[in-house]
Amino acid sequence: MQTKSENSEPPEETTKLLSLQFLIPKKPENKHFYYNGFSNLIPRLYLKIDSNIDSCEKLWNEFSPKNSLFQLWDFRLAWYQGFRYKPFFYSLYLDNKLKAVLPLWYNSLEKRYEWFGGTWPEDNLFFLSEKKYLPLLLKISPSPIYLNAIDIDSFNPIINYKNFFNLRDDYPKYILDTKNLKTMDDYLYSLNKKSRYQLRYFYKKFNDYQPELIILTGDQSKLLPKLKKLSIIDFERKRDISEYRKPERMKAFEMIYKNQKEYEILTFLVYIRNFLVVYDIVAVYKKNFYILTGASDLQRFPGANSYITYIEIEYALKNGFQLIDCMQIDYNWKHKFFSSKPTLKFEK
Repeated sequence: MQTKSENSEPPEETTKLLSLQFLIPKKPENKHFYYNGFSNLIPRLYLKIDSNIDSCEKLWNEFSPKNSLFQLWDFRLAWYQGFRYKPFFYSLYLDNKLKAVLPLWYNSLEKRYEWFGGTWPEDNLFFLSEKKYLPLLLKISPSPIYLNAIDIDSFNPIINYKNFFNLRDDYPKYILDTKNLKTMDDYLYSLNKKSRYQLRYFYKKFNDYQPELIILTGDQSKLLPKLKKLSIIDFERKRDISEYRKPERMKAFEMIYKNQKEYEILTFLVYIRNFLVVYDIVAVYKKNFYILTGASDLQRFPGANSYITYIEIEYALKNGFQLIDCMQIDYNWKHKFFSSKPTLKFEK
């Protein structure tokens, strides 16, 4: 079996167990695997590739620690339901016992393999019974492959070897540890003076407008056209293209609403004088508060993004959440109000 080259099509699902002796032959370029404790393991290891969605679900749930929203099958499934990219779960077996899984899909638009669920979900993990299987899993992974937003905590204590694994720094994600913050004032005084002033100023300014704040629970997917419209206003005034023009993105968030079981979706809406000014989608899971996506009418109401940031942080503090996750990409504002956390990526 050959891994994918740039001009080839992805492999078909195989129910056969393919020997790693065939995939990693005993050649000079593979000597590390035969002189680094793997020589006795490789003859006993086999690869299986699954594309059946039910089989993939079982593999996912066998390994996922479910510590994060992004590690839940139902959340990942929403992206599959939106984009319909074919899954490829690479599983390693030792004497017919499952030892590791690399959960992928093939992005037919970008012509590359990615995490199952694509590049949007974060806190990504290599599913390993033991970390010693990671070099083998990366070696037999298909190419071209792009795995982003890898959870750096999952690599401790082997993070010092990230160069060996060909892991590189990815965009940091932005979080706020709220375990020791009891009130909004506690949070505000943890900020520098300029950032504190910005939040307070726009909070007071928008309250003077007498806004109507609505927080909805449950399946509000019927409201998504409002998000699309607001996103187009928000992004395309800067000559960017809104991702919500893509029907696949709209379908994914429809299913994020509909797949609520282990997690809950909150929809934050702000109206001023009958104008929809803010539409934000927030997920809550365990004691974590995830600011997933949203849009604001900044053309008519500059500072609306700062106002909703204040509102959402205050909501999280009042309701006892211990972590606010604002995800990757700074967009020139997140660093003001959140702490950065490193993430990793792998590509070949």
